[in-house]
Amino acid sequence: MRCYIQYLGVVDKLGNSHYISLEEGLNVITGRSSTGKSAIIEIFDYCTGSHTNTIPVGVITENAKLYFVVLSTGKTKLVIARTQGENSTKTFYKVDPDVKIEKLTADYFEEEYFVQIKNFLIELEHFCGLDVSDTDETIDWQQKKGRPSFRNMVSYMLQPQHLIANKYALFYRFDEKEKRERVIEEFKIFSGIVDQQYFTLCQELADKRKLLENYEREEARHKEEKARRAEELDFTRQNYACISGMELFPGVSSEQILSAPQQYLDQLEQYAVKVNEESEEYKEQYKKLWKDKNALLAKKRKLVVKLEQIEYSIHYANQYAEMMDNYTPVKEAITEDSECPFCHSKTNSTRLEANRLTEAIQWLNKELRNSKYRIDSFLPQKRSVENEIGDINKNIEAIDYRLRELYKINERLEKNQSLENQTLKCTLQVQNILEWAVESMLRYDTKKIDALNNEIKSIQALLDKKYNVENELKKAESFINDTMNKIGNRLAFEKSYQPINLRFDIHTFELYHQVSEKEKVYLRSMGSGANWLYSHICLFLALLRYFAETKSSTIPSILFLDQPSQVYFPAVDTNRKEFNAKELKKGETELDDDMSAVTNLYTQIALVIEAIYKNCGYRPQIIISDHADKLNLNGFDFESFIRARWRKSDDGLINLKIIEEKQK
Repeated sequence: MRCYIQYLGVVDKLGNSHYISLEEGLNVITGRSSTGKSAIIEIFDYCTGSHTNTIPVGVITENAKLYFVVLSTGKTKLVIARTQGENSTKTFYKVDPDVKIEKLTADYFEEEYFVQIKNFLIELEHFCGLDVSDTDETIDWQQKKGRPSFRNMVSYMLQPQHLIANKYALFYRFDEKEKRERVIEEFKIFSGIVDQQYFTLCQELADKRKLLENYEREEARHKEEKARRAEELDFTRQNYACISGMELFPGVSSEQILSAPQQYLDQLEQYAVKVNEESEEYKEQYKKLWKDKNALLAKKRKLVVKLEQIEYSIHYANQYAEMMDNYTPVKEAITEDSECPFCHSKTNSTRLEANRLTEAIQWLNKELRNSKYRIDSFLPQKRSVENEIGDINKNIEAIDYRLRELYKINERLEKNQSLENQTLKCTLQVQNILEWAVESMLRYDTKKIDALNNEIKSIQALLDKKYNVENELKKAESFINDTMNKIGNRLAFEKSYQPINLRFDIHTFELYHQVSEKEKVYLRSMGSGANWLYSHICLFLALLRYFAETKSSTIPSILFLDQPSQVYFPAVDTNRKEFNAKELKKGETELDDDMSAVTNLYTQIALVIEAIYKNCGYRPQIIISDHADKLNLNGFDFESFIRARWRKSDDGLINLKIIEEKQK
């Protein structure tokens, strides 16, 4: 998103405005230490909704009443501000196309424009074009992710002094696990890969998949119930045949009948109850059931014997293992020959026998180790046999039930219940089963599953065609990696890392140098502070360029770099006249080499800005706070980038002279 900071400043307790004017492109704020250079990042962070005020305690915090930032998109301007104080829960928000810096005194910041931070952030996100309000890809009311936050954009925009050359951390406030995860997850939103419709479609897709699972579970339950009803129908039809001596729906299986229940209900209504009293179906079924039962009993007995043998083997193996546990083996063999006490002649027979004993013990020890595996090998066999016996028992119970039903036919006859009445009862039972099947088919429609599958395929196809998130993330990763290495190969990485081959993992946000296909050197292991600095610079310039050239990105094209030259000039700068590199230098490298490295760093930053301008038509804003000054850049006028130079005793973000004059 094309957006830059036009003004950033402080309104003091007397109502005076202290500010710096900034522009698109490269902005350098240089000067000695303790003048407020590093506070600029903290002021921006605080004004954009940080929950904590990390502005360094000192001259600024002692005199500040509120802090303000003016953002410009070229078309409009937004003034945001926040009062000094740990308990500040409101932020000033006012869109003002005609704002003038002269107006930004205490009177400008009227109370009615202050809103709660939560509401302020929503308005700020709308200002940036971030209109995604729901980032859940599934509908889970217990764990709602909510809307993406401008606060997560800040991680791409700030490189404070403690971070810019850090070997353990890359992104601002990534020590907070939840924030880290959200920033990574919301990359696809900030870069414009996805929008609100994407999440709406994802939720719809998840909802339909969940509904499909319910339908499939319903289908499975229906199949189970249908199988049970088929068995019940089989049993009733067999009873019908035993009682009447005639088959009901001959030549048709119960499964077929239940697949077209209405057809057989109609046929059942035309059935006249008839009984063949001469039929021997009763006797044939009785004989068959006893034959089946005897076969099952024979098989069961064999399995019971087999199970007993397996259990005995397990018992024996356990006893053997226990015996071996109590045995102490010989640890060493006899290596010397024995001597006869009478004739003093030597013989090796004792030694050989002892060593054979040792070998035998080693064999026993090996057997001991194997005993556990023997036990383990028996257990699956035991379970298999037990399951077979269980299945046989169930089948025997079913046969016994059928036999009891056959006996009941005669018992009912003895109680004067005619065969005709018993046959009629069977037909009524069959009718009940068929009526269940008709109702079930009306209630359960397989077409619902087919229709739902088609809807799921349609939504997935739309997501793949319009968004194709994984492919877009790969393209983003490739762009960032290529850009990093183009920049990096113009920077002074150590020779062991040249040519630099940086890789940024878009899914984990880890940065490493790829030595070979199998070897990676992560940032924390990349040697010197210069390597860490350049790695940070390469990554954040590449991200800046990616977001700028991605037309739909919502991240403001702003990047803060605080004290990038500290790697070469780490000492505190107290010089009130000019930048003196020799005073600040530490280490064994030559001063000219260090100055050349810093000069080249600034040159490369300026080149990246111009490359973005060539492709996008505007220059992203990079704000550098540093001690370095008077640099002789190759092809650029360093002085044209200077927005503030604070060297004198009264210089700084807070102009002490104005305060002193007003206090008089």
